[in-house]
Amino acid sequence: MKSATQHKLNSSTGAGYIKKMFLLLGFTLYLFACNDRKENNAVLFEVLENKQTGIDFANKLTATADFNMFKYMYFYNGAGVGAGDFNNDGMIDLFFSANQGENKLYLNKGNMKFEDVT
Repeated sequence: MKSATQHKLNSSTGAGYIKKMFLLLGFTLYLFACNDRKENNAVLFEVLENKQTGIDFANKLTATADFNMFKYMYFYNGAGVGAGDFNNDGMIDLFFSANQGENKLYLNKGNMKFEDVT
């Protein structure tokens, strides 16, 4: 018959063994998770130059004493972009609105080509 001391010793040794096994398993998983495998993922988006698309818009801002980021928290957010078929030709056209400059309307000519009709 086991004494209470032996039972306590065996249960703590078993717990220590389990703890070491979990630690070893965790370390092994960590090592295998850190691999240098590179997957060939298809490119979803591609940056096109403004000469390719015809879109040349910049929301240039000039801070003043009355109109700046400290007085208007959304100063650098921009006014917005609208996308819709403005001329009913079945293609999505783009409207860019500026905070301080000129707004621009670009009609879609197909194949990612746009015409400025502002």
